[in-house]
Amino acid sequence: PIGAEEQAKVEGGTYTVQRFERNRLELHPENARPYDVLIGRLGVTRLRQQQRDWFTFDKKGDTGDCQIFAETGFAVCGAFLQAFHAHGLNLDTQKTYTDAESLALFGLPISAAQVETLSDGNQYLVQWFERARFEYHPQNQAPHDVLFGLLGSEVDAFRNQPKPTAVPKPTAVPNPILPAAQLNNRRGAMPQGYWSVSFLGLQLSAGSVTYIRNIRYSDAANGKKYVVMSVSIQNLRERYDDETYINPFDFTLVDLEGRSYSHATAMYSLDSYLSHTTIYPGYKAGGQIAFEIPANTAPAQLLYEYSLYSPPIVLEMRSQPKR
Repeated sequence: PIGAEEQAKVEGGTYTVQRFERNRLELHPENARPYDVLIGRLGVTRLRQQQRDWFTFDKKGDTGDCQIFAETGFAVCGAFLQAFHAHGLNLDTQKTYTDAESLALFGLPISAAQVETLSDGNQYLVQWFERARFEYHPQNQAPHDVLFGLLGSEVDAFRNQPKPTAVPKPTAVPNPILPAAQLNNRRGAMPQGYWSVSFLGLQLSAGSVTYIRNIRYSDAANGKKYVVMSVSIQNLRERYDDETYINPFDFTLVDLEGRSYSHATAMYSLDSYLSHTTIYPGYKAGGQIAFEIPANTAPAQLLYEYSLYSPPIVLEMRSQPKR
């Protein structure tokens, strides 16, 4: 442990946490045991601090002794795969760990194995997971040739850096929720299949809209299709610690007749899905999002309700492309 229990903001809520060298324990009393204590997603957090978007990482091919995780598309191989299966959260009485128990400890892989320079100035073969960074140290005897990075210490050191003296304020914009006539006028002026809006220090953009019947492993139901778009969210807020939590299930698609559709369950079948994530000031995140809608539907708006106490952000869509 590198700190006592404290209250901290974590992905949209405030929780009792305790920081450790390699991670952060979070108390979630709303969950039944053993899920009342969760492990922080510090692999994702540390990459974000480094301004690296894991959605853009190359997915290297299967080289033999590998397990490919379809949810993110990355393969875990060799010594890293052995280490993955050798550890986990023991949720039953068995001595070995299931994939679910290993995932509970490490999360999904969010990179391929790649060579990086770490804080000691040396290069290592590493692989990033949602909650960990695997590091290969060939000078050590197995199983200690695979170590887990000190992400808790690294994240803590980054957050404790001196705050910037000046941060540009976001440009003031009007409330994007407009009367119907103004909405129609604005829709007519926007490029087809692309929209962008700023509100309360957040810049949301959406584009690359396609309408398809299947997403990798998932087919739309009869008489339906998927509308898939790329969404980008940038935090332009002024305060250094004013992060925002993005939950893809807070997005709702509204068609021209006013019917709404929640985020499709096929998100993990997308090439780079929009994930639950915290966006710190000055950073951005994004990914694909999909909705299953009737085949003859033309979406009109994309709503993002990021707070129960604020009106939703509305990204307006002009009409359905003919495809």
